[in-house]
Amino acid sequence: MDRPEPARFPGGGRYHRLAPALAARFGAPVRRVVLRAGFGCPNRDGRLGQAGCAFCSPLALIPRHGPPAEAGLEAQLEHALARNLRRHGARLAVAYFQDGTATDGPPARLRALFDLALAPARVVALAVGTRPDCLPPEVLALLAELGQRHAKPIWLDLGLQLADDALLAGVQRGHGVAAFEDAVGRAHAAGLEVVAHVILDLPGAEERHREATAACLNRLRVEGVKLHNLHVLEGTPLASRWKAGEVALSTEEQYVDMAARFLEVLSPATVVHRLTGAGPAELMLGPPWWRRKSMIIKEIELKLASRGSRQGRLVDSDLRPHQLGP
Repeated sequence: MDRPEPARFPGGGRYHRLAPALAARFGAPVRRVVLRAGFGCPNRDGRLGQAGCAFCSPLALIPRHGPPAEAGLEAQLEHALARNLRRHGARLAVAYFQDGTATDGPPARLRALFDLALAPARVVALAVGTRPDCLPPEVLALLAELGQRHAKPIWLDLGLQLADDALLAGVQRGHGVAAFEDAVGRAHAAGLEVVAHVILDLPGAEERHREATAACLNRLRVEGVKLHNLHVLEGTPLASRWKAGEVALSTEEQYVDMAARFLEVLSPATVVHRLTGAGPAELMLGPPWWRRKSMIIKEIELKLASRGSRQGRLVDSDLRPHQLGP
């Protein structure tokens, strides 16, 4: 039986888009600035694993523009804010620590980095990319304190991929679904917001895995989600498996259909930060349609329109919008 349609989304459209949601929240257009602090990853340095996640390349996380990490965080931030204003007319920004596992370090170092990134008035929020098994209590407490002191929301960009332990083991994630659920609960208890990362077409994934993942995110009331298609980067374990014919990638049509279906079973309160993704052009091996990002996004909307549908149509209507933090 069809569920009632949710309320209209900021900016209109058929899903809860990030840009209008940020503009409504902060009163002006907001862009992300990617910062690099040279973080490593416990899934690469031997503490959890050696090769990292099968799909991940550290080279893909390096910002494409601006000074290198060696130039210092202040130089990176100044350059990125100026570029956003010049190219996009956006004065406000979310400072995003993307490289490696950005909660993996001594609290004193993390405090210095995050404090500096939050200091400019033009930075309205901090996003920290990390793993669910790398959130010690002292780091959560630090992030909560910084959010309160600066009166700005703190987001944890938290990798899940899909809510199935066997699929996660197949791509060498090094943690299971329970670790993600625990991390979200502790983050929320600390007053932090969570943006879950999902790869809809992990090797072996079926529709039941995607529906279980949406149900998991709905139950945990995550604030945001980034959807990715499985893509192959040169030099990764996944690339070796793909070249050997062991892994098949989704066609454009398949991905559009699964993304539209995922949105239908995702809470309308969850902000969609991304609908598709790719790495740097020099590393990309597939799928062949990866350059068509804007068209893929349009096709997903058209798929929803063809069904007379939208995000959350198949979700219980009592899932109300939620937002934590200052």
